[in-house]
Amino acid sequence: MPDTITFAETTLPPPPTAAFSTTKLSPNRQRLVGEHATLLFQGGRNRHLYRVVDGCVALSQLLDDGRRQITDVLGPGRLFGFTHDGRNIATAETLTFARIETLAGSQIEDSDQGPGVAAELKATLHRMQAHATLLGRKTATEKVATALIDLADQFAWRGRAGSAARFSFNLYLSRADLADWLGLTVETVSRCLNRFKRDGLIDFNHPKTVRILDEQQLRTMAGLVRRD
Repeated sequence: MPDTITFAETTLPPPPTAAFSTTKLSPNRQRLVGEHATLLFQGGRNRHLYRVVDGCVALSQLLDDGRRQITDVLGPGRLFGFTHDGRNIATAETLTFARIETLAGSQIEDSDQGPGVAAELKATLHRMQAHATLLGRKTATEKVATALIDLADQFAWRGRAGSAARFSFNLYLSRADLADWLGLTVETVSRCLNRFKRDGLIDFNHPKTVRILDEQQLRTMAGLVRRD
């Protein structure tokens, strides 16, 4: 099994442009990758960092018995490919068609790029600590609410002025992906989503599109807003 799968060129149309500028980045280092493509293997050797320009990438670790733990979900602008002793700390897989950019060593060390890498490392550490708390202390309801807020923050598109409290996002994760991310069963994830819908917090007429109807209440249920 190779350490890294080479990004394949494709004639498919690109995904919708995200709110991420590529002005200073070399376009010949970008690749459009298909859905559910493995970009990096856990334990494989790697010498590059990668940036998600469009789409969604999941990082995961696999246990010996085949169980999977998704450790992070990355949207546009996020970096991946960090290693320990030159080996990947996680498997990276696209959850949708994605545009991925390879960062060369010179880009990482460049004054314009370097601070971005340092900021991403800090953000990654913060997300790892928050995820550890989520897995160890949060209830199922809090976990699913936290996931929805996180995904909305990364992937939401906002409506017209005056509708800021209601917005939608593409749910690139399946119910099984959500379960592997949150340490829950698929059934529990589905029950929580259906309860949020009945309570008027979210709506979804399609399993891959979620509309946030009450962001403040959802953040409160996620434990992201202090209760009175």
